[in-house]
Amino acid sequence: MKKYFTLSTKEGSARLLALFLALILVCSFAARMVSTDGGNVKISRVVFDSRGATIDAQLYYPAGTSDADSLPAVLVAHGAGVGNGIIKGYAEELARRGFVVLNSNAYNMGLSEQPINDEFDFGVDQFNRGGTPHGLLDAVEFLRTLKFVDQTRIGIVGHSLGARRGGYAVAADCGYLTFNDIMVNVLHDTFGQTFTAQEITRPADELAAERLNADQLARYEALKAENRDHYDTRILALCLLGYSANDVPQLQIQTVSVGGHEVTRNCQVNLGLISGVYDFGHREYYNNDATKANWYTNGENVQLDEWYAVDDLTQSSRQLGSILETSVVENTDLAAAIQARTSRIFGMTPESHAKNNFSTYTASDVVKYFEQIFACNGGELTDASTVSVDASGTVFLWRESLNFLAMIFMICAVIAAAGLLLKTEFFAGCVAAAETGAGGFSKAWYWIFSALGIALGFFAIWKANSIFGFLLPYFSFLPFFESWWYAYLFIAIVAIGSLVLLVLAWLRERNTAGGANLRSLHLKMPVRSVLKTLLLAAVLLAFAYLTLMVIVYLFDQDYRLWMAVFTEMKVEYWRYIWRLFLVFMPCCLAIGALTNYVIRKDLPGWADTALTVVINSAGVWLCCIVECITMVVADRSFSSFVSTYQMIILIPITVYITRKMFKLTNSIWLGAAMNSLLIAWSICSSTGLNLDRYLPQTWMSVFFNI
Repeated sequence: MKKYFTLSTKEGSARLLALFLALILVCSFAARMVSTDGGNVKISRVVFDSRGATIDAQLYYPAGTSDADSLPAVLVAHGAGVGNGIIKGYAEELARRGFVVLNSNAYNMGLSEQPINDEFDFGVDQFNRGGTPHGLLDAVEFLRTLKFVDQTRIGIVGHSLGARRGGYAVAADCGYLTFNDIMVNVLHDTFGQTFTAQEITRPADELAAERLNADQLARYEALKAENRDHYDTRILALCLLGYSANDVPQLQIQTVSVGGHEVTRNCQVNLGLISGVYDFGHREYYNNDATKANWYTNGENVQLDEWYAVDDLTQSSRQLGSILETSVVENTDLAAAIQARTSRIFGMTPESHAKNNFSTYTASDVVKYFEQIFACNGGELTDASTVSVDASGTVFLWRESLNFLAMIFMICAVIAAAGLLLKTEFFAGCVAAAETGAGGFSKAWYWIFSALGIALGFFAIWKANSIFGFLLPYFSFLPFFESWWYAYLFIAIVAIGSLVLLVLAWLRERNTAGGANLRSLHLKMPVRSVLKTLLLAAVLLAFAYLTLMVIVYLFDQDYRLWMAVFTEMKVEYWRYIWRLFLVFMPCCLAIGALTNYVIRKDLPGWADTALTVVINSAGVWLCCIVECITMVVADRSFSSFVSTYQMIILIPITVYITRKMFKLTNSIWLGAAMNSLLIAWSICSSTGLNLDRYLPQTWMSVFFNI
């Protein structure tokens, strides 16, 4: 019976290609429906340029919003080594509940550029992504230009480095002086009044009434109105995810001058923190000595999920109720603390650091926090007609799942396109003749080498996650940025191990199969065929990127699942892709050689491919399982996957490509080239350049405007 969908024929490949392209469109359309809450949320791509460099962002707000509205706004900030796409689940959940949300890329991440000077004007020589807002304060200033944003209700939620950047942003924007402090300083600096240490704790209005004449009081009231407007429009709340406020010096108690006297004050912002139970770097925040001092708990641990109001004047705090049981509408003390910018709360979710970005628990807590801070969810909570959306009713994982399906269909479409192009006259030379006699490898030795391969994968990811910092200084000459190193170390270790196992396997089978298995890899191909194969890989990558551009244009979606992504890039990133290709290609050839050394001819083709994917992915999966178990049982990390969770998904994808391309071409070249380019694309698009130094704009980005 003739197969309708098959890679064996040109027509079958074309049908497969059409099918997978259609599925990409269907999944992306459905994902757009989730993102926009069925069309109830408007999502716009926005760019703004405040320092001669464009910041790229997505703006979310309820459909039908106009300048007659006054809505609370939240800026979401991604962490290091990722772009804003990873945290857009929070943007979607907040927007579904009536918030304006701006999800921007930090400097030099995603499609954002990097200006010469950041918000602190450090400049080229002192550029510092870990000690500045790194574009976050610029994004806040953009939010303030929107006519439908309530300027008194602006907040930030940031994860990891995004939380750190948020801390620097609120410190610069809000400062440490209470409004009464500001007005006491007005009396001191403008009207020349002097005060005792006790007097500066009194209401400034009382002091003004006692000391100023009628003309001075009028001037005082005018200055009061001016300062009040500025004070009330500063960032109202900061929510830190996977980060400790104690790691940002500016968020700890500072010494400031009030009325000529030095006093201590907290940053004037409402502060919420959400950490993972298995986020070992920040979960101890609630019992940290610095926390107890900043929260004035008299040495007691901070109670989880409990609202606090801190008082700098009396250096004391009091609990106001649980976040799950307290409503800001009914609890006047909580409302007063939020208005005074003195509320604090710390909660924990059953997650690890990187999992915060992909957690329904954390997303629910973020929604609940801003619901109370802004008294808003589906409308103003003070309005009896408001119908709130339950904080736990998150849906963003549906969009993530649909994006993932679209990614899988994109990979399948690339393979179908390869099957179609390989049957053209020009690329037919990329297909080598099948080696007769190959496959003569006993089942016993097959499983022995499979076990060794699993052990290799386990060892490689374990070491890549632990020796990164040790090796980095010795290989600074390679074309890698810091956030790319985990992936390269893993691939390099696997490649070296693959060569060792390949030699052992060849020594084992050369006397029985005459080396047919090694010859079947067709590592030795005519130069013309190799060049055509590399060209074909480049064409397939361009095709994959074209499918991405279509779904970006039509539905504003991309290919992703959590940390595994294929997204759009700035034009100059392509030069880094080719640099990475040159480094990855030898590694992928070695890995592809071992992967395709033996094909199980006693199994159906699909079963052999599935078994190959499972065996070659099992080591990393197993290491991740051990990591999860040790976190839960032993309360420690075995192999931190913070920067390598994408490997759980990318490895099976690349193994599948390796096997399918080998079966299409009888050679390991196309699979290695395709994987090298796909891995480079994924790394560049997901992590950006992520630098602590200034990278100037290039003529390419200026000319192509992307």
